[in-house]
Amino acid sequence: MSPKVNEAAKIAQIHYIYQRRPNKERADNFAKRKLGRIGYELDPSNTDKDVLTAKRGDNIHINYTGTNIESPRDILSDAALAVGLQSKNKQFSDRRKKTRDIMRKYGDDKDYSLGGHSLGGSIALNTMKESKSIRDRVSKVHAFNPGYTKPFHESLKVDKETKKELDKKVNIHRVSGDVVSAHAHKETAFGNLFEYKHADKDSDLLEKHSLETFANVEI
Repeated sequence: MSPKVNEAAKIAQIHYIYQRRPNKERADNFAKRKLGRIGYELDPSNTDKDVLTAKRGDNIHINYTGTNIESPRDILSDAALAVGLQSKNKQFSDRRKKTRDIMRKYGDDKDYSLGGHSLGGSIALNTMKESKSIRDRVSKVHAFNPGYTKPFHESLKVDKETKKELDKKVNIHRVSGDVVSAHAHKETAFGNLFEYKHADKDSDLLEKHSLETFANVEI
């Protein structure tokens, strides 16, 4: 069974901390311990700073990390999606290829799900749009406060049949007031939009953009 909203958010939080650990062995051990608390196992051979692979029963959950502000590559990817040119961005295509490789390893009889926050959420949405082979295998997507602009929206548009399929699988979660995902409040190319209020009415923009709200959702 694919992860619940709060479980997918917690996996994304774990991945961010994993990303900051300089030693892979220690990072793997950290992720194994934290994932174990929500019933998941880490696949260390298919986990790095960009993509984390977690297993629970038949579910294989693939998470994409968001922007590391110290990474020029991530900043370039943010700029690409902001103007709707992510199809020409290597990081988007590399993570899509990595996802296909993971699915080839595990085979077609698994329940696949995708997750990601900010840039990672945008990559999850773009992956579902661009790859039919991935789209056919994935049962659920949780994109948290994804980078979502008008040009990105236009670039994600699909035909009616594909939209109908994606509407059954894709969930876009955003906190009201989050500027990164602001255009999703007006329209999304596909999927279901869920909006939440931050628990602290005086929260700043950084707090609104964080995963905190979603990690506390009990659905």
